[in-house]
Amino acid sequence: MKIRRILALALCLILLSGCGHKLSQAVDGTAWGENWTVLGTTLGVEEPKNGFVLSDNSAILAADDTYYATWTNGEPSPYVNAEGKDTDLYTAQIYLLLVGCKDAENAGIAIDEWMQREESTYIVSETTTETYNGQEYTVLHYDCGSATNPYSRGVSAFAVFENYAVSAELTCTEGFDGDVNALLAEFLNGCHYAWREG
Repeated sequence: MKIRRILALALCLILLSGCGHKLSQAVDGTAWGENWTVLGTTLGVEEPKNGFVLSDNSAILAADDTYYATWTNGEPSPYVNAEGKDTDLYTAQIYLLLVGCKDAENAGIAIDEWMQREESTYIVSETTTETYNGQEYTVLHYDCGSATNPYSRGVSAFAVFENYAVSAELTCTEGFDGDVNALLAEFLNGCHYAWREG
């Protein structure tokens, strides 16, 4: 009986020490911001400028190490999507997805699949490799080109960090006059990856 109690206490201490883990520094050397939007224990995002407001920050399947957040720009307009559901449409939206994989190789495979899906969905005009805040991304520039998609153009960036696959996408409607490439670059320069000891 004593052994069971000791084991249970040890397990509780291990779990509590994990819950109490506090991020202190990003890989880029920046002190971890208290007001950043955080995805899991891996990615912290500074508040975007140019009118983008955080609208959702969710752990889709936290047990599976999957997280996303969205930022919207402009006032919402009612819109019926391709599935016939009522939703809000904004002039522009940033969508950030973080998915934990088995290892870096599998994260790379996930990125390849995501990019292939976008290339088959959108009219990609250019693919570039860019570095934002020390992290390398593959960037797709595209027109949405679909009668069922309310957005007219966008840009997506994909990266592997450790065993994580990362996707950031900025799409906008025809009436949006911002430079989507510059806005996504500014957003990604405000993304910080957690520094791990050891």
